[in-house]
Amino acid sequence: MKLGEIRNYIKKRGDSSLDDVAHHFDISKEAAKLAVEYWINKGKVQERGATCGSSCGGCGSANESYQWVNDEQLIRWLN
Repeated sequence: MKLGEIRNYIKKRGDSSLDDVAHHFDISKEAAKLAVEYWINKGKVQERGATCGSSCGGCGSANESYQWVNDEQLIRWLN
């Protein structure tokens, strides 16, 4: 698994959960999180929060979701 492959995967999908990334690349959730955090620090990915399909927000089984930040979104943030 290379950081560029994870970048391309999230970019192609538009958004992805941490479980999706870990499963697709057959890596641990911890490894996937480190790779995604690299792209967050580069300003290319943003965290969308946790999703679990429920509105309670307290079970702890929620899955973190991430979205690719396209150049247009980045320009709006800078202005």
